[in-house]
Amino acid sequence: MRPKFARLGLSAALGIAATALTVHAAPQPYPTKPINIVTPLPAGSTVDVLARAFAQQLSQRLKTPVVVETKAGAGLMLAMQNVANAPADGYTLAFTPATPLSIQTHRHKNAGYTLESFVPLCQTFENIFYLAASPGSDIKDIRALVDRLKKDPGRFSYGHSGIGSAPHLMTEEFLRDLNVRATEISYRGETALLPDLTSGQIDGGLVTTSVLLQHNYRPLVVFSTARTKEFPDVPTTAELGSKVHSSTYGGIFIRKDVPQDVLVTLEGACRDIVSSPSYQQMADQLQQTATYLDRPAFSRRVAADHASKGRLLDELKLKD
Repeated sequence: MRPKFARLGLSAALGIAATALTVHAAPQPYPTKPINIVTPLPAGSTVDVLARAFAQQLSQRLKTPVVVETKAGAGLMLAMQNVANAPADGYTLAFTPATPLSIQTHRHKNAGYTLESFVPLCQTFENIFYLAASPGSDIKDIRALVDRLKKDPGRFSYGHSGIGSAPHLMTEEFLRDLNVRATEISYRGETALLPDLTSGQIDGGLVTTSVLLQHNYRPLVVFSTARTKEFPDVPTTAELGSKVHSSTYGGIFIRKDVPQDVLVTLEGACRDIVSSPSYQQMADQLQQTATYLDRPAFSRRVAADHASKGRLLDELKLKD
């Protein structure tokens, strides 16, 4: 009988050991190491500063270091390439405007990623744009501009931050909705068009809230569904019957195939951060709007934006 008991004892011991190994090998709760947040714009830019405010709170809430890394260049695509090629473990996120997905995937066949390469995890900000007239312009409001363009198509020049940029495309779509045509002039960024807008070399321009607060340009219309607290007398594109109801926006994107439990953890943290007074205060200081959309709503918004931008780029013959 002894050999039999010995065999039973050995089996039990091996079973206990195997159980111990199994318990020891169980995955630890996310996160277990530092998280990287990649931004596509230079250090010190509005998006970069807001990303760092977000990262600080994410670190506090998840109790792990969060590092912000700038990957500027290639029309915002470099950062997205970096995230798309990262491991699908939830430790590399993009804090970015949506334009690298909604626009650049149409304009560059070799972007290195597609819309389907990412999960839009949560929206974190909105950047409001206005169509503004130069200080010396005789155009006093948007109705006067529309009347002029209906009588004399093209007799209003506006500057924007680059061919195929979000400001360029949303203005062209807005003008098409009103069945009028203006003359667009491209610049290398918003800052570059300001001297010509100030001097009256161009009749108008696409500018942000922060620029309007620093200059005496005349805002004609705001690309939004609601009037802004800074310029409550300026009508919205929605009021004029345009389907262009938003300016530029962005949030957190993560590569596809990240485990569901990780997505849930990050989405919950994002919701809490964007609704926090400190994040909203930072966004307000930067003349941004802290806007939260959850994963399903943000995904729908990005997909709809991607589709509409694709149609417009086709019409403008700006696709790659």
